Amino acid sequence: MAEWHALEAALQARVTGERLAHTYRVLETARRLGRIHGADDGQVAVAALMHDYAKPLPPAALLAEAVRLGLTPDPVERAQPHLLHGPVAAALLAEEGLVTDREVLQAIASHTTGRAGMSLLEKVIYLADYVEPGRRFAGVEEIRAEAERDLDRALLGALNNSLVYLVRQGWLIHPASVEARNWLLQELQR
Repeated sequence: MAEWHALEAALQARVTGERLAHTYRVLETARRLGRIHGADDGQVAVAALMHDYAKPLPPAALLAEAVRLGLTPDPVERAQPHLLHGPVAAALLAEEGLVTDREVLQAIASHTTGRAGMSLLEKVIYLADYVEPGRRFAGVEEIRAEAERDLDRALLGALNNSLVYLVRQGWLIHPASVEARNWLLQELQR
């Protein structure tokens, strides 16, 4: 894995302005949540810092990079290429040798849609991205507070809130988000 200064330099060559400010808010939030819930601070820091590495790419470039990197975009990702920024970021970081930790790469890849079987690290990154202090939408304060008490219940709240929003907007829903929600609900009911 690259040194911290090399990661920051690579990130800052791609991500600027408000997106970069968002990234540092996610980093701070993720580190706090990671400490509360016992996640590895080094993994949390790298995943949070690099989670939006591919976010600035326009839709056509995200699709092209996904194909070039050997990813197989599904129909929802083809219709909404912004959903690919996590998987493309993970694949680019691996290709460039900046991140080699598979758990960190998985957390980066899944931070947009979630997935069934999410690890502690994945949950921390997903929620940190969702509740960082710059986020302003209905329900975020409750999920933000819950994330400090119960990561799984906060994640369920975030997934539920996101799915309702997508339905109300009339947008496609990535199957991984539905699978993540159903998996988590079953886990919580055990």
